[in-house]
Amino acid sequence: MITYQNAMDMALDYLKGYDIPVVITLHGRFSEGWFYCYQSREYLETGEFSAQLAGNAPFIIDKDNGEIHSFGTAYPLDKYLQDYEQQKKHITSVLRSKQTVRSGLS
Repeated sequence: MITYQNAMDMALDYLKGYDIPVVITLHGRFSEGWFYCYQSREYLETGEFSAQLAGNAPFIIDKDNGEIHSFGTAYPLDKYLQDYEQQKKHITSVLRSKQTVRSGLS
């Protein structure tokens, strides 16, 4: 299980991969982990439109395994979070069904 501090450290490390300094502008908890949005430091400090990032998709860190999943930019963040929750519930349900079948065969 990943803690909030673990997730924040992972998010900051993930963002170090950018060629320019970026800053987390929004973060929060949802049922399956933490989400993060970010923007260039220069844009936040100057408001200069040319310094604004394009395609800086929000990402999450899964609370169970620490995986980082980057989303798209076409839809609101809430849609991506709901889709992730549904996908994870479906996968968990399938895995539980397989475990039930296996234990019934033993």
